[in-house]
Amino acid sequence: MFCDRCVLEDRCDKVFICNGLKALQKVCAEQDTEERRELIREYARELNIINYEVSEELRQLGEKVIAGMPELYYITEFEIKVGYVLSYEAKKKDGKSIAADCRKVTGPYQAFLPFDFVVTFYEPSMSYMTENQRKVLMLHELKHIGIGERGLRIEHHNIEDFESILSRYGLNWNAFNNDVPDILVGGGSEEEGRNKGKKK
Repeated sequence: MFCDRCVLEDRCDKVFICNGLKALQKVCAEQDTEERRELIREYARELNIINYEVSEELRQLGEKVIAGMPELYYITEFEIKVGYVLSYEAKKKDGKSIAADCRKVTGPYQAFLPFDFVVTFYEPSMSYMTENQRKVLMLHELKHIGIGERGLRIEHHNIEDFESILSRYGLNWNAFNNDVPDILVGGGSEEEGRNKGKKK
């Protein structure tokens, strides 16, 4: 918390409320999700804060994708618990922007977190995506959840992406200004995905 480094620490009481606390109160009071994200981005830049939050919106999206994609049946069948986090911090790996990732909860974190895996969306790297692209992104991350001989594990890509995603939605499914079929209403069949990929 930045309060412990504040020069006004000894004047911080119920009478005097600093700009940092006012900003925090404004963020907490904001109900509109997009407006709240914008406020957090703005204050995070000003205060140089790394910000992550548990995301109800991503949880709902994840549950819809799990329920709507038969290939993910094992997540429900084996009662695999997934947590969903939204990060307002950008992430890069090998110079590439990372839109999302999936991590297995391991070691001492298992004692504290009620999840087997955590899916994180990095808002600065995926904010341009359409709703349908975000569904495919969620599918991509959930496909990293696997079960092996020794239990739960992270599944790696067949190739640059998961082959099944590329065959259905094309190589550039996540490109700017390139929408894809809605995978949850039957518009994301393998046949349609292959045809879309050929047109590119």
